[in-house]
Amino acid sequence: MGVLKHKKLTSKRGVSLTKDICAYVGLDGGDPVDIAAEDDGTVTIKKHTPKCRFCGDNRSAVRVMGIEVCPACAQRLAKEVNGNA
Repeated sequence: MGVLKHKKLTSKRGVSLTKDICAYVGLDGGDPVDIAAEDDGTVTIKKHTPKCRFCGDNRSAVRVMGIEVCPACAQRLAKEVNGNA
């Protein structure tokens, strides 16, 4: 592990990432992050990786009108919308 910090949650259960941690992982203010909680109490914060809402592909997904979708699912959606299913 590269950097480890001890932080307290705010009264509203928020936490701020320190500038050095953000710099270490390449995060800037406003960047999206993914937060995962495990059964063992582990909480992980990672840079957000776009993931297709429909099939889960995270290699080629892009955000379109607020929805992350891969080209294959976008093509299937276009066919459904245009009635060419």
